[in-house]
Amino acid sequence: MVVKTIYIARHGYRSNWLAKGPYPLPPTGIDSDVPLAEHGIHQAKELAHYIVSLENQPELLFSSPFYRCIQTSEPIADILELPIMIERGIGEWYRPDRPVIPVAAPLETLENFFPGKLDLKWQSQVIPSDKGETEEDLFRRCGKVWPLFINQVETQYPNAETILLVTHAAAKAALGMNLLGFSNWREPLDEDGTIIRSGSCSLDKYELDTRSTFQNGVNEVPLENRKWRMTMNGNVEFLIKGEEMNWDYRNAHEAGSDADIKLRQAAAAAAATGTAVPSVVPTEEPELESVYVSVDIPNGNYREGNAIDRTATLQQSGLETDVPLFRVGDQVYEGQWKKLVGTELAFPGEPTTSKKQAKSVELETPNEEDVGEDETDNAEVDTAKDRNSDDRHQEKIYRIQDHIVLNDVERI
Repeated sequence: MVVKTIYIARHGYRSNWLAKGPYPLPPTGIDSDVPLAEHGIHQAKELAHYIVSLENQPELLFSSPFYRCIQTSEPIADILELPIMIERGIGEWYRPDRPVIPVAAPLETLENFFPGKLDLKWQSQVIPSDKGETEEDLFRRCGKVWPLFINQVETQYPNAETILLVTHAAAKAALGMNLLGFSNWREPLDEDGTIIRSGSCSLDKYELDTRSTFQNGVNEVPLENRKWRMTMNGNVEFLIKGEEMNWDYRNAHEAGSDADIKLRQAAAAAAATGTAVPSVVPTEEPELESVYVSVDIPNGNYREGNAIDRTATLQQSGLETDVPLFRVGDQVYEGQWKKLVGTELAFPGEPTTSKKQAKSVELETPNEEDVGEDETDNAEVDTAKDRNSDDRHQEKIYRIQDHIVLNDVERI
């Protein structure tokens, strides 16, 4: 038999997400290994009661080794009478530039906090780097986890068809996108731009497409050849307060970091007062208004121009690497990001603004932009859609100082 249903849940509301302290110290003494808030414990119980109401209940329960995930797993383990198996491969994501890279407590330490609840026989096949991970490292780690993990499950528990993993927001998204066969977690799930939702204690469900997977009647199919369908995305219907503290890859901050928490606390305060919810942590410098870049599109026919549809979107991944990927509409390119001497664009009748005029593209730009069309093979990309609605109008001048050269087109 093979695993046919996989549930993936995020841990509950963390204690250091509360707007006011004092905040409890990590019980394990590990940096950032914080416990759940009381609200998070209630969420975990709500999740457990929802899971027990499902017709297809998990037969095995796996948890990240961090305290908050085991706490979230505990009510589920109690109500389903299952042991909690610690899987380090689904642990938290910590960036390399972090002052301290937390390493989860060993099983012997965790057993002291959750006596009799852990299955000490399970052996993790993948251990996250103690040097931290880039976004790409995390995605590769989660991709490496699946075949080793599923093989071990099916070997040790051949009768188990349904399993549950309790993990963290970033790992939850990376695990899901790997399972669905995407090359990175920045790709949308569908043409509507849907992404994996990861509110606290939210639940995803993946079901094996048995018709596509076993079309030849062969029961033993490698994981990489199995087809999965996502039938539940960030489900929080069982939570009294609904979705809270959602995190996804578009957040510039590490999940649970100080900057991330400040952003969410500001959003909570804004929601409480009825003011606008901030999209970034307020800083002294105002956000740039608009940025334009020049884009070279490969063209094998010199007689015809290669234009970009105005409705197309531009997405980028891996700008810090030598060969970043760019997606324009339905095509994917490898490319380069270069600096130009400068080309000016004039837009008569544009509104003036009190914000700074953009001079160059920052690498932490939004991930989707409107792509315009030029008379040549170049296109100008407006990477910020919010325009000031000032009544004053004049000719606006933008200087292009950044240049994207695309090559190696691949239709997807």
